[in-house]
Amino acid sequence: MKIYWHGKTCFEIIVKERTQNPVSIIIDPKDKTYPKKENDILILTHALEYDKRRKIFNASLPGEYEVNEVYIQGIPLNKNGSLIFIIKSENIKICHLGKNDETELSEAIIEELGLIDILFINGGEIDKTKIIKQLEPKIVIPMNFEDVSLFLKRLGEEKKEPISYYKVRKRDLEEKEKAEIIVLKKKK
Repeated sequence: MKIYWHGKTCFEIIVKERTQNPVSIIIDPKDKTYPKKENDILILTHALEYDKRRKIFNASLPGEYEVNEVYIQGIPLNKNGSLIFIIKSENIKICHLGKNDETELSEAIIEELGLIDILFINGGEIDKTKIIKQLEPKIVIPMNFEDVSLFLKRLGEEKKEPISYYKVRKRDLEEKEKAEIIVLKKKK
């Protein structure tokens, strides 16, 4: 599995990349050029424009979905219509917290989310450390930030060198005893 960050809350997750039919999961695309292939999966955590002429699977409502061996669950976060999405593929569970101002999750949401391997969380001005402590993910990837230094400082990190993408396998995560922060460069 490879994870790219395109800025704001937009991620591209490539699964089954070693097969003849890799699948790209596009979350909150920044522009209308996504999705690019018929077997892409589009996930919208909030209302966004995208190319509706393409016949692709689109998850933008609460519920459970399974497509191309990818399990997706949309969970309502609050009364404002914000959604949290769980994505499971290759035995890895990812949680995208969407675009919201929450600083704490309810016990019901925490229970519904369960154990998280990788957490995509807002790395901007609002302090999200309590949510990270509540969920105890193995990997934390900040999103939706201009300057990640305050986010890192709140988590006790001085500096993290951004990487172009994050490549991960389930066995890499099994060895993790505490959360690791991965900062991704914005993909152009």
